[in-house]
Amino acid sequence: MRMKTFSIVLLLMVVGIGSVNASGKTVKFRTENMTCGGCAGKIKKAVSALEGVSDVSANLEARIVSVSYDDQKVNPDQLKEAIQAIKYEAVDYNPEEVIAREVSFNADQMGCGGCVAKVKKNIGAEAGVLGVDIDLPTKEVKVSYDANKLSANEIKSDFQKFNYTVTKFTKNDGVKYARFKLEEVTNASEIEQNLAKEAGVWDVSVNTQTKDVAIAYIASSVTEEGLVEILQKQDLQLATAN
Repeated sequence: MRMKTFSIVLLLMVVGIGSVNASGKTVKFRTENMTCGGCAGKIKKAVSALEGVSDVSANLEARIVSVSYDDQKVNPDQLKEAIQAIKYEAVDYNPEEVIAREVSFNADQMGCGGCVAKVKKNIGAEAGVLGVDIDLPTKEVKVSYDANKLSANEIKSDFQKFNYTVTKFTKNDGVKYARFKLEEVTNASEIEQNLAKEAGVWDVSVNTQTKDVAIAYIASSVTEEGLVEILQKQDLQLATAN
């Protein structure tokens, strides 16, 4: 009986050691010509087809592909070759590298030089921000940043630290901007997700502190009056002007 028990324990130890040796690893590649969801889908399909690959994710903003894999079945060179075989770049990822990106926001709350100075000071102080350029007449705040350190959505949220509620900005004349104030905001992210699904809504931001809702919308698809109806349909009560 003791011998049988010892054999079972030994078998479990061997299986355990095998599991440790086969532990997964993760590798990342820079893929600069991955510019859309379709590109990401093609890369995921090609890499996932390799034996030993357990997960593939893509960060379109930084253009980084992350692959989780079993190093006993596949190696980074093979993963890289799978990406290159479908005509996409695959460069070894360097976590210290600056990945320069640009994004613009509509900050319609800016009304003077003092506002401009406040935005530049606060946004410019965020880690990963490389520069801030502002055009007061159009309310555009153009931010250059290191996508290796932060994302455009994180920058958008940073405006709320000084009670600004902004949306992304575009020079497309077909995109308009509207701002509403709600009586109550209980879940800002849920409101944003629900509004983003509505036809014609291009970008949306909700501020829990100020209860502002800023919406960038496509004027050919929805009007400002239509946005009010959407808010009401989602049981969002507009604040009454004092």
